[in-house]
Amino acid sequence: MAESIETTSGKKIITLFSSFIMELNNIKSRDQILSALVRILRKIVSPKWVVILDERKKLPLSFPKDDDHNYMRFSELIDWAMENNSHSFYPVGDEIVGLLPMIRAGEIRGIIILGLNEEPKVEEIDALRVFSFLSSTVAENIMLLQELTEKNRLVEETMNYLHSILDTFPEMVIVVSQEGEIVYMNRRFVEESNNDEIKEKAMQIAREVIETGTRRTGEIESDGQFYSIVAEPLKYYSTTQAVTTIMNITSTKELEKLKQIDRMKAEFIANISHELRTPLAAIKAYSETILNSLEEIDIDTLKDFTKTIYEESQHLENLLNELLDFSKMERKALKMERRNVNVVEVIKSAVDSMMEYANSNKVKLFFESNDDVIEAYVDPTRIRQVALNLISNAIKYSKKEAENKYVRVKLEKKEDTFLLLVEDNGVGVPKDKLGKIFEKFYRVDSSLTYEVSGTGLGLSIVKEIVELHGGRVWVESEEGKGSTFNVEIPLSLEGNDGQH
Repeated sequence: MAESIETTSGKKIITLFSSFIMELNNIKSRDQILSALVRILRKIVSPKWVVILDERKKLPLSFPKDDDHNYMRFSELIDWAMENNSHSFYPVGDEIVGLLPMIRAGEIRGIIILGLNEEPKVEEIDALRVFSFLSSTVAENIMLLQELTEKNRLVEETMNYLHSILDTFPEMVIVVSQEGEIVYMNRRFVEESNNDEIKEKAMQIAREVIETGTRRTGEIESDGQFYSIVAEPLKYYSTTQAVTTIMNITSTKELEKLKQIDRMKAEFIANISHELRTPLAAIKAYSETILNSLEEIDIDTLKDFTKTIYEESQHLENLLNELLDFSKMERKALKMERRNVNVVEVIKSAVDSMMEYANSNKVKLFFESNDDVIEAYVDPTRIRQVALNLISNAIKYSKKEAENKYVRVKLEKKEDTFLLLVEDNGVGVPKDKLGKIFEKFYRVDSSLTYEVSGTGLGLSIVKEIVELHGGRVWVESEEGKGSTFNVEIPLSLEGNDGQH
């Protein structure tokens, strides 16, 4: 009979512990684990109260929850039980106090203190010992769970903090994985990443960073806006990712351009002052000489002086005309007076008028055209001005000491356009300056810049005239070897009155 009772008690204990283990599978918090421990204890010995302390003797849980058990009155017994790893039961007043240290791998993980109405039976004590061992494992898991929860909380808070910081950035920020996928994007990118052109450029630079493991930068212009892209390698475990920043630098570009224009304007004012003063000084000097020495000057000298005055006045007139044209350009008032003309005659006239200037600079000037007549609907005065400016530039920037200097002017008829080429073997234009030479006020920095006369407006006026004719102008050049200026203009422009 005793064996049957013992067997029944053992089965009960096994059932209790089995249900406890099953219950642990569904537990997701520390409080749920502690509550499960109390439920099993109550099924084993029906305690009046239960207190569970951690290894620092702090109170994680008490049962009943709202009772003040004043467990510190057992502090000496608790210390002794934890120091000696001893499961003990002591009569205290009208109850039995049980002390069940939770021990794992020789270390105290906590202690269970419970109050009983009577001393537990032998099988209950055995069950409680097994229970305390299982509880130590549970206590350790509670510690690990607490640590993991705290770490996860800290990681989550750190991530949220970093995301908040990145979301305040005015720049778009993305992280691209080794597989070429965007694994992070800040709020700015989400809001402004509707431009596929910018996105593709950023992804291209990011892929280069992943492939090379080095920093990469780039710029892109889209819809009139300028963007700077910077990508840095980021090691993530055994892979390389790319942290990519996309910044709108339009305002910076515009500011740089305004500063550059201001500098160029200042240089232009200084230059034009010099250009105007030179012919005025010559006119004044020769006129003064004539006035003071008219009776003594022979006719040939007088002719030379008056010729010089006339040439310098022409030079002055050309400068003033350029300034007038520039003023009209700024006011969008430069108009074309078109009519049907033979462009061959217009260009040949320009070449002929520049022949003496070319000879004086020891430059051979040639004109070539496969056609005697190329009829086009253009403003002949403005087309002649384009040719004069380009030929004059080519002569002015010839190599000073070189032999066999030449400027070759070619005129070709295309299907529906004519092509004017002005080719020279002069000083050429540096590669990095090719895109700027048609800008207002711009003059290529060289040893000839301040030796050669001019306002720096000629090429910008050429570009304006050509574009008002619906054409285009471009330059091909190699520094030290010469340049070829190309002008292509339609033979006819229906419905275009030559205004912006």
